[in-house]
Amino acid sequence: MPTSDKLKITELEFDEIKTNLVNYLQGQTEFQDYDFEGSSMSVLIDLLAYNTHYMGYYANMLGNEMFLDSSSLRESVVSHAKLLNVHPTSRRSAKAKINILFTPDDNPTVLTIEKDTRFTSTIDGVSYTYTTNKATSVKPTATGLYLASSVEICEGSILRKSYTVNGTDTSQRFIIPNPNVDTKTLSVTVQKSSTNSEVTIFRDGNAIDVTTVNNKDNVYYLQEVEEKKYEITFGDGVIGKPLEDGNVIFIEYMITSGISGNFASTFKAIGNVAGLDSSKYQLATVESATGGADYQSIESLQYQAPKLYQAQGRATTKNDYQAIILQERPDVESITVYGGEDADTVQYGRVFIAVKIEGTNVLSKGTKESIQNSILKNVNVVTVEPIIIDPIFFYLYIDSTVNYDPVTNLTDEDTLKGNINTSIKEYLDINLQKFNSKFRYSQLVQVVDNTNNSIRNNKTNLKYQQRINPSLGIPQTFIIYFNNKVEKGSVSSTSFTFTDGNVYSLVDDSEGNIKSARTTDDVVDIPYEYFPQVDGSTNQGTIDYDTGKITLNSLTVLSADSTGLIRINVTPELNNSDITPLREQILTYDTEDASSITINMVAETII
Repeated sequence: MPTSDKLKITELEFDEIKTNLVNYLQGQTEFQDYDFEGSSMSVLIDLLAYNTHYMGYYANMLGNEMFLDSSSLRESVVSHAKLLNVHPTSRRSAKAKINILFTPDDNPTVLTIEKDTRFTSTIDGVSYTYTTNKATSVKPTATGLYLASSVEICEGSILRKSYTVNGTDTSQRFIIPNPNVDTKTLSVTVQKSSTNSEVTIFRDGNAIDVTTVNNKDNVYYLQEVEEKKYEITFGDGVIGKPLEDGNVIFIEYMITSGISGNFASTFKAIGNVAGLDSSKYQLATVESATGGADYQSIESLQYQAPKLYQAQGRATTKNDYQAIILQERPDVESITVYGGEDADTVQYGRVFIAVKIEGTNVLSKGTKESIQNSILKNVNVVTVEPIIIDPIFFYLYIDSTVNYDPVTNLTDEDTLKGNINTSIKEYLDINLQKFNSKFRYSQLVQVVDNTNNSIRNNKTNLKYQQRINPSLGIPQTFIIYFNNKVEKGSVSSTSFTFTDGNVYSLVDDSEGNIKSARTTDDVVDIPYEYFPQVDGSTNQGTIDYDTGKITLNSLTVLSADSTGLIRINVTPELNNSDITPLREQILTYDTEDASSITINMVAETII
């Protein structure tokens, strides 16, 4: 019989709280013989235990919300990040570039593509609107052509709103009513009053060093508030110029669909362009739409805020470059940074940045220029030159023979095969396709075995592939790094046409030499017939089997496959070896190539 006259208060779970309450009461003389389970007192104790449990839970949640790492409410995370001078990114509008060739009937001195000229494009059956965010003047060239080159159009619609400052209303707030705003497109002007048309342009104070802002500077500050909306605030007379009673605030901004607007590639104008109908101009896409992104998640903000605070608005370390680019370009799926001292050919004074944009493996020229000029130019150390480079992709090819028990299998063989294929793809999608993601053979084998209880074992073979894009008719040297021990005699490639008009593919002779061998119907001819080189040998290049480095010398290709690529395959020396990408390399698989995952089913009944 419990005899304690003190109540334990350290437990937080309901059952433990109830037990402590009962023990406490049973320790009192008045309730020593009381049947707590069989009386209505049990209901009252349950109610008290539930109330205590709720209070403990809420106190715990409140404690969590006090810290950036443990906060679960977006408002709390945003508030903590603001103390580090870090603000969550809003939606970002996808941007494309187009050329417009005009053919007016007369010869005007200039044509003007007005701001908010609209275009439309369809992505997966959904129509999106793209608009110009500034006016563009087009003058005739020496040959009389009216060509507007690389006109930028942004996905979304331009909206405008005004507020009148009421100096007597201390609770007045200036909130942008639409949460889908791209804050990068926001412009703020302040008119003296409704009767005085004098207008002043205000700058974004978050983009300015606060130590340089005085009490006369026309700046505004933007912060996220409730419901993912944004509030505009102004100076207080010490940091920034304060507003006056009767001022009229005009804002202009773009609302956008974010990531949904990416990859639009064909555009059609809505109405006239520069005052001309569609018969008087031609559109051509220079760059498909990229850069669209959704609101920054609280997980992303929790991860990036300390790193951005550490960077202090300047890029001096690898982590600084990563944090700043990820904050400014939310559409970046993966990024890696390394110094020139770690490059294959040492280049001191440079830092190399490889970026993979979400949803595509292609890094456009415009994306590189945007990162280089709009982001890094403002934060980079003067003595260091940042270089934006393309990712290099390894494509895995998996051939798995799976032994299974048809008696234990509760589905048919085709269903089991499809499930194995799905398991492999899920493993590759989760564990690869980003920088610094290593392929581990044992994990893949285990994933296959664990797909179904009827699977007894599997034997999985690997090849992996790099792709080169030769300039046709021009001698070129290629250096390819597979970064793994390569099986001798395993090099192969897709076919290509050489300068003698015949079709060849690359092979190795198991002695460290790469040769171009004659091919018929994508099969290497036997006996081998090699393309002769200028030096009299048949060596197209070399391979280091220990490092996987392949060098191709003076490769002159007249034509390649339908994509213009030559695909070079190798087999790891040990088939069960892991594969580690280096620097800007990414391991992936070709989702468009059915042969990238081959599964052979073998029924194995054991009696």
